[in-house]
Amino acid sequence: MQPQYIFLIIWLIAAILICTKFVIDGRKALKPFPKLDNSNFIYQEDGASGYSTKSFITKYGGANKALRIRVTDEELWITTNTFMASIADRFDLLHRIPIQNLKSVSRNRMKIQIQFDHNGISKSIILLSKDPEKLFQLLNAKMSF
Repeated sequence: MQPQYIFLIIWLIAAILICTKFVIDGRKALKPFPKLDNSNFIYQEDGASGYSTKSFITKYGGANKALRIRVTDEELWITTNTFMASIADRFDLLHRIPIQNLKSVSRNRMKIQIQFDHNGISKSIILLSKDPEKLFQLLNAKMSF
């Protein structure tokens, strides 16, 4: 067998293993999010951007057009696809937030800052939505109930 074919085979095996690892880790990261029918969501958006303010690394390592925002009657979900979920989890971008845990929602042009409690710890995430006014109004209305 020629050396270029050996290299190609090794490269393909490595690529398959890496992709498999991303999918397996992504499924583990998405376990807290049950499969729901789309009719259960009051608001849905795919392709949002955002970052967590947890640390310097999470602040500058956010997601660009890879986040999914979902709002139900009781929760705000920030997720992504299975392939990217393990990376999003490392950057503190996977959240299932009960509406009663939201502390504040503020808007600055396209950015929506959401502050919330998670296991007694105050966290903040910035979302760049395609329809920031609609999301902002919905979350504020949910918080006031």
